[in-house]
Amino acid sequence: MNPLYADHVQRLSVNGKTILWNLLTGRHLPLSPETLESLESCLPGFPPELQGVVKRLRDHYMLAAGPPPPIAALIPARSRLALLIADKLWLADPNQARTGGHAWKKFPLSPEEITLWRACNGSRTTAAAATVAGLALDEAEALLLRLSAPTTQAIQLRERPLDRRDPALERILCPDALPGPRSSDQYGSTGETTLEAWHQRISAGEVHFDNVETTVAHAFGLPHPALGGQRYGERLHDIFEDRGWLQDQVVEVGPGDGELAEAFLTRSGGRVDYLRIDIAPELLATQRRRLPQTRERLGSATRLPLPDRSVALLFSNEVIADLSAVPYDADLPAVGAARDVAERLRRYRIPAASGTQLYNLGAWIFLEEIARVLKPGGVAWLSEFGSPEDPPEEAVQLDHPEVSIHFGQLLVVARALGLEAALEPMGEFLRFDARAFQLWRGSYEGLRAWFRSEGRDLAARAWTPESLPPGGNVEGLLWVPLSEVGAGPLLSRFWCLCLRRRP
Repeated sequence: MNPLYADHVQRLSVNGKTILWNLLTGRHLPLSPETLESLESCLPGFPPELQGVVKRLRDHYMLAAGPPPPIAALIPARSRLALLIADKLWLADPNQARTGGHAWKKFPLSPEEITLWRACNGSRTTAAAATVAGLALDEAEALLLRLSAPTTQAIQLRERPLDRRDPALERILCPDALPGPRSSDQYGSTGETTLEAWHQRISAGEVHFDNVETTVAHAFGLPHPALGGQRYGERLHDIFEDRGWLQDQVVEVGPGDGELAEAFLTRSGGRVDYLRIDIAPELLATQRRRLPQTRERLGSATRLPLPDRSVALLFSNEVIADLSAVPYDADLPAVGAARDVAERLRRYRIPAASGTQLYNLGAWIFLEEIARVLKPGGVAWLSEFGSPEDPPEEAVQLDHPEVSIHFGQLLVVARALGLEAALEPMGEFLRFDARAFQLWRGSYEGLRAWFRSEGRDLAARAWTPESLPPGGNVEGLLWVPLSEVGAGPLLSRFWCLCLRRRP
């Protein structure tokens, strides 16, 4: 290490960035290569433009010329990516990157060390925590040294108490996860996403939405305070009824594991003729086991197996991001699926963006099919993640290429097809109570890792303190409002497209 730095400073490289890590406090600073080179070439003095960086190094007790950290007087703050479960410490593992979250590991602690961990309440100094735990100061410091290491990142030593939700305690320094693995048949010859073959390979339909593609509907598939104690499907039924959309015959496209349909039908008292359309044979079978009283057809959203003008109410929940998205550049020759994009851009008078951009071709075709099958006065409802104005983006953390929806373009297409169209945020449409809380994603990941170590599983739900399954004494769980991410996707990213064919 350069003589500029104290002996307890380690230089790390993470995600292409250089990090200076204080091994005694767990505090760290990312610095650009240019800044590091300038610093390390300027000893013993520093020009004015580097004084700010030098002050930060001094404040973090990283300079060889500065004082050592006053460990006894500093305040140990526990990471929120750490849980004490049945007197065992579980931590998000900084050494293992995984898509969609963190891997977790068990960290061995003696009973005395557990007492010290509990004593580190975010306001006591190291010396005070050691006294509460009945440990000598050097014993307490030795444990904190293990917990503040870059391979652990469970403790940071601070000069003052931190705010309850300081973001520094809700993340760890970890290598970026590799993008979700993708198979060659998930893309067409001109780069368009295509997931029909992937859907044919879905297995274990009952747990698919816990393990692969959790939806908002699945996260709120159990009764939840955010929905007034209702399940997602029950609330959806009531909203449809309130708006005068509910019909004796209903078509759902892409019902997943059938949980939403089950809640919807329970709320209707079984008085609805329910037709399920899905492209995945395994999901159709899962739905059939759950909903034997309903009808089904194997089919695609872009080729609905339905006659013209035959449907009074059709809905599709969190499906259209799976439909084909196509890269297109108006300045290049259009080949393959890009020709279909170019033709529809002209047909619907949608301006082409500059450069290569993704277009939600599959969602557009689905709208064309909806316009074909809706009866006069018929209604369709679609939900998905995306934006009214932002271009589509591929979600890289999944093992299949879902693409966000440009809802502004969908509105243009729907209206050009003669449909009345309106867009509403999902939270407002379903009247979610924004004051409700759920288990934070990080806490869910840690708790699920522990469940699995016990041979059990923890479903991907918007758990509350009242609904969380029993599993031993757990300390450190964080409960967050719906504006933050839980086990499922972030609610604020989701929109509802409401369509109606004029009488």
